[in-house]
Amino acid sequence: MSTPLPKLPELSVRINVSPSAILIDRRVQTKGIVFGTISGVAKQYGIKLTQEVGFIKLTGPKSRLQIFVEKLHFARVPYTPI
Repeated sequence: MSTPLPKLPELSVRINVSPSAILIDRRVQTKGIVFGTISGVAKQYGIKLTQEVGFIKLTGPKSRLQIFVEKLHFARVPYTPI
């Protein structure tokens, strides 16, 4: 009988951008790589996207949310930890 894995702690961030906004890497050396839309990239990394009044709440395990937040950072999308 296998033992269940512990549940990973989940973190959340808040953004004030539309879920259909396109994430484009703004670093000079990447020459504008398109990551995709915010909702598409969130789905790719298994991040839960919740539409709140005036902002979007993104929730997921720390490891996956960190990768997603790096994409937001490279695309210069402001975010706030909740």
